[in-house]
Amino acid sequence: VIMSRFFVILVAFLLLVTSQQTSAQSENLKTWNDVISEYSDTGTLGGVSISLDSNFTNYSTTMMGDEWPSLIEVYTATWCTNCVTTQNIVDSLSIPDGESVMKIHYHRFIAETQDPFGSQKTDDRWIDRYGTTSRLSNIYEYENLAPSKIFDGERLHIGTTKTSESLTIDYQTSLDKGPSIDVSDFSATFSWTNISGINEFSWNISTPSLNNKYTIEPMIFIIEDEGYFPEGGNGEKYYHHILRDIIPLSSVDGNISADFNLAYDGNDLSAVLVFDWNYDNPEEGLASAIPFPNAVVFVSLFIAIFYSREN
Repeated sequence: VIMSRFFVILVAFLLLVTSQQTSAQSENLKTWNDVISEYSDTGTLGGVSISLDSNFTNYSTTMMGDEWPSLIEVYTATWCTNCVTTQNIVDSLSIPDGESVMKIHYHRFIAETQDPFGSQKTDDRWIDRYGTTSRLSNIYEYENLAPSKIFDGERLHIGTTKTSESLTIDYQTSLDKGPSIDVSDFSATFSWTNISGINEFSWNISTPSLNNKYTIEPMIFIIEDEGYFPEGGNGEKYYHHILRDIIPLSSVDGNISADFNLAYDGNDLSAVLVFDWNYDNPEEGLASAIPFPNAVVFVSLFIAIFYSREN
């Protein structure tokens, strides 16, 4: 009996050590802070883009989920010198053949006197969506800190502090991970018409593999390709991928007439269909709440106890 109990304890100990080593190895590969919200899991997908060139009056496009670009949302400002450094790293990342990246730059607006590109809606979106994670991830507890990067609406990199050997590795690791849900059966259709100066959008987002435990919150990003502002304190003159406005949408399909902020200069606006996905299942059982391989330890120990009692 003593030997049986010793064997049980030894097996449980080895399983526990193995699980801790596996967990540590996994954490070593993690270079980001998980975006947290009122949901247990969340992210942002889409990137179906339409040019709002004033020389055209309509446009329509359909994209399958596996054609959607990876989304990199950036919080920046025209006075932020570190933003230039980190953005150069993002621009240098390796993108696999057949894949693409869409960069979306939020410019600081709240209490801002030196940056002309931001808006109340864009700052509100960043703070509402990423403010909690940001506040917990920097010593100043800022909800909107430049520079910050969000990959696929899931993974936050804040400031210039590296987690691995370099920021390049940090960003590349995050980019390569991709969305945490399978988008292969997703699709989206996005259309725009401009008649007598009235902009009307229609859309349809298909996500058949998501069940009723997921919520979808679609929106249209209005993005300016390039803005000229030589007075910026970071030494840059041209700023790219500027998020000028956000149009919230109430359902996964429909149509809407909407006004939006115009380009700071030029005629280079685009409308981009994206959506936040949110998952929450608080009624999951105990076993699913225990991370693997800790679940293996739990089950093995449970069986071992009964085995010992039988002996």
